[in-house]
Amino acid sequence: MVDPKTLRDMTFFGDLTEDELKALSPIVGKKNFKVGDVIFRENEEGPFLYVIKKGEVKVCKTTPEGESLTLTLMKDGDIFGEMSFLDGRPHSATIIAISDTEAYTIAKADFENMVDKQPRMVYRLMRQIVFNIHAIVRGMNTRYMEMVNYMWGRRR
Repeated sequence: MVDPKTLRDMTFFGDLTEDELKALSPIVGKKNFKVGDVIFRENEEGPFLYVIKKGEVKVCKTTPEGESLTLTLMKDGDIFGEMSFLDGRPHSATIIAISDTEAYTIAKADFENMVDKQPRMVYRLMRQIVFNIHAIVRGMNTRYMEMVNYMWGRRR
């Protein structure tokens, strides 16, 4: 259990009322990772959502040749694991701590149990997750168009 006051300071939980934070705090866990720790690997099952309290991680994908490529870095306040958390499929990337990192976790099963008890809270957190995914997709679209423009030039 994490102190509800600690959650209040984080953007991800910022839309929640004091009562919702109190209801959520018993299902929020805390994990600490050292530099170099693999938090989870690509293709592993993962029923947890992670919210970085403090630290930094890198998101990596493995090429067909077995090389690890860093896609992005994440820091304080960022979330990860949200795709597997929502769809139950294996992780699409590997997450590695690149500094000592403290993260809050929410288990999918615990979160789903809150749907009937705290539907407004679940809606607000789901909205934050969707905003995060939306930002990732927009960023990918922008990088894709930059790549297309670089490779082929603009067509009028």
